[in-house]
Amino acid sequence: LSINKESFGDFGKQKTQATSTAKTQKAREKVASGRISAKKLRSKMSKAWMSFLMLPLPVDVYKKTLANLHKTVVPYLSNPILLSDFLTRSYDIGGITSVMALNSLFILITQHDLEYPDFYNKLYALLEPPIFMARYRSQFFELLDKCLKSSHLPAYLAAAFAKKLSRLALYTPPSGSLLVIALIHNLLRRHPSINCLVHRDHIEMAEAEAIKTNEPEKNVDKHSAITTKPGADPFVREEKDTLKSKALQSSLWEIETLRRHYCPAVSRFVASLENDLTVRSKTTEVAVKDFSSGSYGTIFLEEVSRRIKQVPLAFYKTIPSTLFPEKAAQDSAPGLDFA
Repeated sequence: LSINKESFGDFGKQKTQATSTAKTQKAREKVASGRISAKKLRSKMSKAWMSFLMLPLPVDVYKKTLANLHKTVVPYLSNPILLSDFLTRSYDIGGITSVMALNSLFILITQHDLEYPDFYNKLYALLEPPIFMARYRSQFFELLDKCLKSSHLPAYLAAAFAKKLSRLALYTPPSGSLLVIALIHNLLRRHPSINCLVHRDHIEMAEAEAIKTNEPEKNVDKHSAITTKPGADPFVREEKDTLKSKALQSSLWEIETLRRHYCPAVSRFVASLENDLTVRSKTTEVAVKDFSSGSYGTIFLEEVSRRIKQVPLAFYKTIPSTLFPEKAAQDSAPGLDFA
């Protein structure tokens, strides 16, 4: 009896395996012959991915999924809006996680009509010095340029991003400064209403602040605006809300410091902001992708490959033996002996 049971058991297993193999083969034949519609495949893929994203994923798997979601998953789902909860939660985490979720979230907003009112404030909060050293910085800044491309953005929002970027230029390496100049160039060209930030003195800043606080301009003491608060900047860098940052009452004074930057590439490129960017027919946008992956190495290679027309020379009839010649020292400081 035991032998018969074992033989029957083996026969049952073989029959089950044969049945499953036949079903798999039929499914493959259906897919190969096109009998399964693309709609059903998208539906099954959507269910599989939603079940996968509900699992407690390890950190490395979670980040890898976020980084590739916009390329390998979103285009093939039946309803990509189903990912909105997962992406918004990831975007709210902050840091590099938000940067990786930005691509997919941007696709849902622009192509699938997802409403996310706090999108730009969260994007504004990501602009911190460490972002210029992040692994996905090139993708982030290219996407940032796309997010700020619409001409329907309010002036205060464009001004907040321009001001925050110009402030970051004081903390970043030369490659980051070049990237900031490119982004500000495009912002000034797309949004003529914020060109007032380029040339604004203390008096204009005080008047703008008075208008913002609903005070008449005649109450603004122009003399006190210069003497009591020299160099005062109303911009609030720590503010997370773009509307409350007071960027529109400020100025891009940080760009002026870049004119004297120690890196020649930065001081040359900042001169492009001197053009009248409101005349769109005579100006073109800067390709941010040309600067998003820059580094000290790329800047050095560009400098050594440049063709210089005029080379400064130091010519001496006799080789100098001292750092300060005796005659020059006496002329600059008579009565002092530098020997």
